[in-house]
Amino acid sequence: MGRFRSPSAVQAAICLVCGAIVTAADNAATLATVGPFDLSFAGRTILVALVLLVVFLLGEALTTPPDPDAPRTVQRRDGGRDGRPANLAAALRHAASAVAERYHALPPVWRLVVPALLMLLCWSPIIVMMHPGTIWYDTGDQIAQWYGIEAYGQPAGSISSHHPVLDTIVFGSLARLGDALAGDYQAGIAAYILAQCVIMALELTGVCRYVARVGRPGAGRAAGIALFAFFALFPAFPIFMMSIVKDSLHLLAFVPWLVMVAETARTRLTALRSPRFAIGFVALSILTALTTMTGLYVTVLTLCCLPLTRIGSAARRHDGPARADRLRAVSCAAVTAIIAMIVFPAAVRGPLHVVREDQNQLLVVPMQMTARYALDHPDDVTDAERAAIDRVNHVPFEDMASRYNPYLADPIIQYSLRDPTGVGDYLRAWASMGLRHPDSYIQAFAALESGWFALRRTPLNVTDRGIGLDELAQAAPRATANRIWFQIANAISPPFSRMPAYRSNPDGQARAYALWGFWQSTPVLNVLTLTALWTFIMPMFLLFRLARPRTSKGSRAPGTRTALPAVYAAPLVWSLLSLLPNAISVPLKPTASRYMLWALVVIPFTLALCACAPNTPNASHRKQEKEGNAR
Repeated sequence: MGRFRSPSAVQAAICLVCGAIVTAADNAATLATVGPFDLSFAGRTILVALVLLVVFLLGEALTTPPDPDAPRTVQRRDGGRDGRPANLAAALRHAASAVAERYHALPPVWRLVVPALLMLLCWSPIIVMMHPGTIWYDTGDQIAQWYGIEAYGQPAGSISSHHPVLDTIVFGSLARLGDALAGDYQAGIAAYILAQCVIMALELTGVCRYVARVGRPGAGRAAGIALFAFFALFPAFPIFMMSIVKDSLHLLAFVPWLVMVAETARTRLTALRSPRFAIGFVALSILTALTTMTGLYVTVLTLCCLPLTRIGSAARRHDGPARADRLRAVSCAAVTAIIAMIVFPAAVRGPLHVVREDQNQLLVVPMQMTARYALDHPDDVTDAERAAIDRVNHVPFEDMASRYNPYLADPIIQYSLRDPTGVGDYLRAWASMGLRHPDSYIQAFAALESGWFALRRTPLNVTDRGIGLDELAQAAPRATANRIWFQIANAISPPFSRMPAYRSNPDGQARAYALWGFWQSTPVLNVLTLTALWTFIMPMFLLFRLARPRTSKGSRAPGTRTALPAVYAAPLVWSLLSLLPNAISVPLKPTASRYMLWALVVIPFTLALCACAPNTPNASHRKQEKEGNAR
């Protein structure tokens, strides 16, 4: 508590803004409207802001390194008349030191493998419960298409680009491999799911070791151990990795890519001078970009931020190396974008008969706004605007009000457009309607995206029809916490049901549901299951921490704002922004939760790096310069 400091004006303002956003999002997630802005709204805003301020200040104190200039207080170690607490503490320290010595004496590979085995041991109850693994609805469609079964309205023998084609290739090939080797496609899928768990345990262990290696002595090791405990004990990781879905495959490429981005930023781009590092970085960037639709944009935009990294002072004295480093970063971004956006699609389009997706996914949010407009102002639309809407969308304007679900865009727009050539006329109609009644568009957007910011949500889990505002108001008193929701039971799509039956383990899956339910209902533990904790509150804490004024010039204290390059935050920022175009945020179904599971890695990793303040080459050079001047 000696590091506890009063908040600055900017930090207090951040908490107040957070309180207002959470309150408005709670209203939107329960009533599909951000208001009313009355005394109740103001009171809840202030209450949430005060709670966040206290929690943020405590979190800042815990993650701020001590001031080396501050006087140290000597604490007694006897702890009692008989000295037993001191003896116990000494014994624990001795045991921990012995374990650390044995661990560091291991070969480098085993220093990665042994903790990964420990993590797998912690995951093993869930792995056993969920074996042979969960099949998702979309994954079943992808596998069925690989077997020549019609899906997404496409002719048999073709592959739809509604989902990433690389994922379809991987999942379909695994099923074919199971058929070839064991005479059962599920054998290939089950083996992959187990391998997926092993690979993820190794990767998460590598994240912890990276934090321990680059952090300050002592602090880095403590942050790495805390990170390892979270990855090993939080059941979200094994539950999700025991599923076969595009987001779990994406995570396998995303985690090591995230570490390589951090290392590139930490070394001020000098890591890219290693050909092996650069080649591996580009390869992982391509895989990360090709395994989800949003991953393409997150990866490419993050790579485009790397050339903006502030070069170290030593490199700035020699413009040649600095320019070369930036050129390497630009080359990584260019190669990734060209292969992921041009070369790979062109290479698979012909041989796999890939049917290109139209622009319907880009119109999810605008069409949801149009549906809310149809509900609020059904008579304030011109014939030309109505014709432009009906030309593009399968659901006509007059049916939108009855099919409008504030938290799910699927009833309004899903797989395709009626006439993609009419998108321009529709967008002009959409803009003119929004200028007349922007309130409807604001309410539609707030409701659709409220799940990323709200602590509460509607108790209605309706996905196959519209939800009226009166129905929401009646259900609002029964609002529930907005928590992460996992799919653990199998979801079989109609095309996939035409294949041999996928065998399940309902008893084990029920036990896994019960375990996750225990975490959701247990005080303290249930905080980690709140969606908004990861998609809004923790990112705002990082901003709160960044807003702390710098320490005085004469102090040697590292302060809250460290010398970490700004591009450390690029994957987090772009990933958060990628949540906004989605067709669902409130977890009416598990689809919403899988969109944000990357945050369970990115947020703790970023917090750990901030807490242990990694030394950058530039910082080390400044330290050497000061020592030389003193000599």
